[in-house]
Amino acid sequence: MKKVVLAVFILVVIIVSGVLENVYITRTFTDLDGKLKKLESSIKEQSETALDDIGEINAWWEKRRTYIELFAYSPDVRAFSVALAETEGSLECGDFDNALSKCHSLIVMANGIKRLLDFNAEDII
Repeated sequence: MKKVVLAVFILVVIIVSGVLENVYITRTFTDLDGKLKKLESSIKEQSETALDDIGEINAWWEKRRTYIELFAYSPDVRAFSVALAETEGSLECGDFDNALSKCHSLIVMANGIKRLLDFNAEDII
């Protein structure tokens, strides 16, 4: 009987961990999408705040990336950090056209990483 209780307890811990991971991934990438859309509009307007926006996104992402890599390693997560740095470099040089194209790439990468890390029906099949 103790083995059954222990097995059920372990199963519950695994399920709860999976649900919490999924909630964290969903919230993180929903927030990231909003931040990237705001950055995109700043770049389109060639606003001086665009450089500050990318700096904030970069700092925010590095904190989140640490936790994401704890439970799901993906080379795309690290590549996303590099793409953020490239966008920041473009903005520092005042190249808004290049920064805008990199921002579009960031949005596409973020959606791809979310689909990769998120739990879907495809994962079961």
